[in-house]
Amino acid sequence: MEQNEIILRLKNAQLPFTDVISATYECSDHYDQNAKKINFYCVYCKSSYESGSLVYTQIWLPENWNGKLIALGNGGMADSIHVRELLNYSVLGYAAVQTDMGTSGGRERGINNQAVWRDFGWRATHGMAVLGKQLSEICYGKKPEYSYFVGASTGGQQAFSEAQRFPEDFNGIIAGVPANNRVALHTYFLWNHNHLRRPDGKVMFTDKEIQNITHLAVSFFQSRKDGAEGDNFVTYPTRDDHTITEFIAYLAKNGMDREQCDALTAVYTGPKDPKSGKRIYNGMPIGSEIYGCGIKDCQQAESPHFYPFIWCFGADYNGYNFNFSDDYKKIRDTLSADLDANRDDLSGFNERGGKMIVYSGSADPCVPYPDAEGYCNRLFDRFGGYEKTSEFFRYFLLPGRDHGSSGNGTNCEWATPEGGSLLDLLRAWCENNTAPNSITAARVENGSRIFTREIYPYGSKKNLRVADVNLCEIF
Repeated sequence: MEQNEIILRLKNAQLPFTDVISATYECSDHYDQNAKKINFYCVYCKSSYESGSLVYTQIWLPENWNGKLIALGNGGMADSIHVRELLNYSVLGYAAVQTDMGTSGGRERGINNQAVWRDFGWRATHGMAVLGKQLSEICYGKKPEYSYFVGASTGGQQAFSEAQRFPEDFNGIIAGVPANNRVALHTYFLWNHNHLRRPDGKVMFTDKEIQNITHLAVSFFQSRKDGAEGDNFVTYPTRDDHTITEFIAYLAKNGMDREQCDALTAVYTGPKDPKSGKRIYNGMPIGSEIYGCGIKDCQQAESPHFYPFIWCFGADYNGYNFNFSDDYKKIRDTLSADLDANRDDLSGFNERGGKMIVYSGSADPCVPYPDAEGYCNRLFDRFGGYEKTSEFFRYFLLPGRDHGSSGNGTNCEWATPEGGSLLDLLRAWCENNTAPNSITAARVENGSRIFTREIYPYGSKKNLRVADVNLCEIF
């Protein structure tokens, strides 16, 4: 088809619940002069699935299409589309699509509006998959050979939701630092905030004290021979009650006062229901205090990522009177059905031949890794152990990695020590049935490789770690 005919067909596409706002023919150098030059069709869509729903989606369709669709996850409360990410994959030949998840109107749109909860929790992502495939077929005259999803944090929630709710949408999924246990995760943020910052604005720790805690965590675990000698980060921070007690005593010997020690005990232990004593979520990993959503962020005027509480309790809610029993039940009953993606029945995804790679960082205070380990353990129970589960699902824990790439430990991951991406691994697994038996976690600074670590899947014979706490009850 001629260029003008393709644009006309894209503009006039009949799409479910969706209007095409624009369809244009563009060049990558309009967005980045240094990018590989490609020409592509850019389609911008607006969807409304019910009253109160408003979702924006954008897809880039390169002329040099490789036959694959890649859907890109978002982060935080989403609310925007990141053209840089669309560019990064389009120049590789992928048809690339992303959604704002229905939150571009700001967090107030979600107050008492279940349409926003549905869009954010699952519907916008599924809609993105449907639109991506339909528009690819209109543009190229055929459906994608393979469809992939790549996302982290909120993108990890999207990934889990897709595998659980819509197993037909994607052949392969990469879920980084997955925020799939959404309501409990945000309750963990509020728990930390309420223990670290008083209503009068007083905070428990100065910036220098926070840095010192993380420094002391490294020396504490090094003294226990937990991690590689010489690492300036905590490799794998065990967090059983005995370890927490020992570390708090270590901090007390190094100048922490009683009030600070009590606050840290609560933060490391994690939120619990005061009536039942049941764990709501795991605590902050020791050694992660200085990173994003760590102690400093939890001492800000508002708890990190506070929007679910606004959605449930109203615009003026501040969280200080939150009851971790009754109010937790209310927010869970209100939002979990749409926002959480905790189901361990991935039978549909497995039966369709789907493959999923999941990873966490051991120094991530934003989405702490024990929750993902707990999810793996439930998969092992359901599917009969690691061997059966690993036929379609593999989880990797990256030492010293925070929520992004600014931690002191590993800050990137490769398919092999020589390079390649996790997407390369996923494609090899989906397209050639070559499963990833390990990945290479690395530390790179100013383009130079500082060190690498070979990481094996959680639960495999070469990685016999088990979750070291009783994890939260999944509702």
